[in-house]
Amino acid sequence: GQRHILNYGHTLGHAIETASGYQVKHGQAVAIGMVFAAGISNQMEFLSDAEVSRLRDLIARVGLPTGLPRLDVDAVARALRHDKKIQTQKIRFVLLESIGKAFVLEGVSPDLVQQVVSG
Repeated sequence: GQRHILNYGHTLGHAIETASGYQVKHGQAVAIGMVFAAGISNQMEFLSDAEVSRLRDLIARVGLPTGLPRLDVDAVARALRHDKKIQTQKIRFVLLESIGKAFVLEGVSPDLVQQVVSG
């Protein structure tokens, strides 16, 4: 249902929290996860470059981080693979068609996630 949309930013957010040993606070990790989910949405051709920039700017404007703080990308990828909600390489992400219009997609490629997180 619609409540899954509330998980926007949380899939990578939880992995970032874990990889940082919980040094990155939940809200900060989710904000970073939102930016990465927007990047994944963009790479999958759901979301425009302009909307990704706008979302990143809005998050930065309220003082939240928009990128990984000196974290090992591989540690984030490992934490993501060990997430109990992920079954057999099928990563469920809440993605964006536009700002304010989210949807759930099963089976986002781990390679695409790693590419976006790596920058």
